[in-house]
Amino acid sequence: MTELSVPGTTRATAPAAPHAVARRKRPLGTRLRRLSPAALRHVILIVAVIVFFGPFVWMVLTSFKSSAEALSFPPTFLPKVWHFDNYSQIFTVAPFGTYYLNSTIVAVATTAGQIVTSLAAGFAFSRLRFRGSTIIFVVLLAALLVPFEVVFTPLISLLSQLGWLNSYQGLIVPNVPSILGVFLFKQFFESFPTEIEDASRVDGAGVWRRMWSVVTPMATPMIGAFAVLSFVYNWNNFFFQFLAVTKTEFFTVSVGLTQLQSTNAADSFNLLMAGSTLAILPVFLVYIVFQKQIISAMSGGLR
Repeated sequence: MTELSVPGTTRATAPAAPHAVARRKRPLGTRLRRLSPAALRHVILIVAVIVFFGPFVWMVLTSFKSSAEALSFPPTFLPKVWHFDNYSQIFTVAPFGTYYLNSTIVAVATTAGQIVTSLAAGFAFSRLRFRGSTIIFVVLLAALLVPFEVVFTPLISLLSQLGWLNSYQGLIVPNVPSILGVFLFKQFFESFPTEIEDASRVDGAGVWRRMWSVVTPMATPMIGAFAVLSFVYNWNNFFFQFLAVTKTEFFTVSVGLTQLQSTNAADSFNLLMAGSTLAILPVFLVYIVFQKQIISAMSGGLR
């Protein structure tokens, strides 16, 4: 310590060097605010992926476990022994091939019917002017608010009177009209430029020719996006399919899985997970095939 001596004054002692002050830890909220927007978006996306895809990953891993390990507590993440034969065993425990075939027929046929009818009706409501069109469209939109639980009793009664229970037509025909599809295509066609249609009208093209030869090829993104929505809905339409069929030869995948769950569920939980994994594969395949159309439709693009 150094002493300072000034004439005429008493000696003063220089103050000691201050000790280093420890840095205060910033609150968590302050540190989060200092994160860049890109880093924050990545954190949110990682959390969303874990929340949404975590159950799917667990289902796939459980499908490779033994029946005892699938129900063990605490649960294991990775299988101790990988049982790949679960996927072949599912076809021997239940007629899963029949379920798959029925779901494919019903989903594909219903989706094709919904695309054709919704496209035609949406074009009519957006381009043609006829008496009562606005009232009819408002009634259709109001019908969207009616839950299926309100109408399934008269619908099943009608199918029984027609003799369509336990049949493909009973699973397909009632679901062909799609009010949501009509609404989507109507909104799409209203934003569609009319100059091309006017040119084809001058060349003598009628309504059907304009719709199928001019408008439909340009509506490929919307058709692809709606096809995915329709296929996923019809593939997973458990409630209606459960009511419309009682015979095993007409069971779909969703109905067949409930039968597998109700019989020896404790001994076949791993097989149930294997069947559930196979049940969602077509949905992923459809999305992969039509993902470009979905992105184009969401961005409002035309082709």
